Parts: sequence; C-alpha cells; structure tokens
Amino acid sequence: MPVFARVAHEIDIFFSFSRRDWSATIIPGSIFAVGAIAASDLPPTTLVARYLLFVCWLTLCLYFFNLSNQITGIDEDKINKPDRPIPSGKITLQGAQRRWVAAVSAFVSIAPYEPSFLPQTLSWIATTAFLCRTSYGNHWFGKNYIGMAMEGWAMLGVSWKAIAPVTPTSDARVYALAICAAFTMHIQDLRDIKGDKAVGRKTLPLVFGDMGSRLIITFLALPAACWILSLGGIFQLSPITLGALHAILGYRVLRQGGPRYDHKTYMVGLSWLSFC
Repeated sequence: MPVFARVAHEIDIFFSFSRRDWSATIIPGSIFAVGAIAASDLPPTTLVARYLLFVCWLTLCLYFFNLSNQITGIDEDKINKPDRPIPSGKITLQGAQRRWVAAVSAFVSIAPYEPSFLPQTLSWIATTAFLCRTSYGNHWFGKNYIGMAMEGWAMLGVSWKAIAPVTPTSDARVYALAICAAFTMHIQDLRDIKGDKAVGRKTLPLVFGDMGSRLIITFLALPAACWILSLGGIFQLSPITLGALHAILGYRVLRQGGPRYDHKTYMVGLSWLSFC
C-alpha cells in the first residue's frame, strides 16, 4: 500500500474509533485551552506551538482510551455500537492491539518532551486501566465519580497548563468542571442499558431502574453539579444561562424519549459543560 494511502487509512481508522468522543474530549478541551489565552502572556507563535502540542497530546490520549475501551468491550459494542471498527469487521482484534501499542507509546513519549504533562499522562493511563480492566470501573460510582472525574481533571489540567500559568483560580475551575462532569455523565448510561446489562455493568439505570435513575439525575446529580460549579466560581459568571441549560437538561432526562433521544440529551449535557 502506498505511503499516502496507508496514512489516509490510519486516519480513517482513528476517526472510526474516536468520532463519537470528540464532543466529550477534543472539542471541550480545545475550548478550555482557547479560554486560557486570556490568562497567558506568551507570544502568538509560542501560543500556536503550545496549542498544537496540546492537541497532539489530547488526540493520542483519546485514541489510547478508545482502543483500550473497545478492545475490552467488544461484546457490549456488538449490541450498543455495532458500527465500531472491531465488531463491524473493519479491523481485526489483533490489528487494534497493534495500534494500541503504537498509541500508548506515542502518548507516553510526549511526557519527556513536556514534563509538566506527566501527572495528567500517568493519571489518564491509570484511570483507563481502572475503567477497562477492573470490576469497579463497571459500577456507576467508579465509572463516573472516579473514572470520569479523573479523566476530566487530566484533560482540563493539560488544556490550561499548555497555554497559561497554573493559578489557584484555574485549579479551582478545573476541579469544579471535572467533578461537574462526573455528576452529569450518568446521562450517557440511559441510552446504553441493553449493552451494559449484557456485559454485567452496574450503571445507575440498571441499579435504580430507568425512572429511578432519571429522578436521581434530575433532582440530585444536576443540582449538585450546579453547586460544584458555584463553589468553583463558574456558575456566578452566567447564572441565568447555566440555570436555564440545567432546567432544559433535567426536562429532557425526565421525558423518557428512547435511546436516540437520550443520546441527544447527552449531547446537550456536553454542550452545557463546554459552555462552562
């Protein structure tokens, strides 16, 4: 296969593995990094170089996670997402494993070049192992309040430090957004009940029932997320808009419109976090 065709093929494979998760990683991470420019005194050329380094780190970070998750989650994907590369037959399991080795090697290699990224890099690797290789990562508490919170901290932490100096205020906002994401990520489990049940996960809908989990999300998790944003000094920046988005999100969660509707609700939740 010619070099150009090979590169195009690998880019297509990357998109096939990761396209569903851009809205939860690359897009909000990039928005947060752009927001950090206001607190940066770096010259424009350095800012561009630092931003590109961050995008490279985040892209490898996402690819490593997607490969890890989909290599260990083939049975679930056959039910919930049969169009993914492995269950659809686009690539073999062995091909995915080879790409996993390449992705994790490239991901780790950035840390010696930029040592400030090392804590978040190690945290992401450890959290990925926790989510994909342990039973605790299949439980609603471990999956969201540990896994998603830690990955949110890693992603947003690098988003900021790649562009601007770390300050107590920036740290508080990174922690607040990461914990807020943990409270709202339960929404994605509403659409995946069939596949989660087949592989033995204990997500919120499977433990508390569909309507019970929707009540918990709307009247406990979402208000808690707003409170966390308030503690981080974020909610006060635009209380009417954020409050309205919270109300819309809660309304959609309670509607029980089916998996496709719940997926759109999840996307609304990601938009809410990106706006923050």
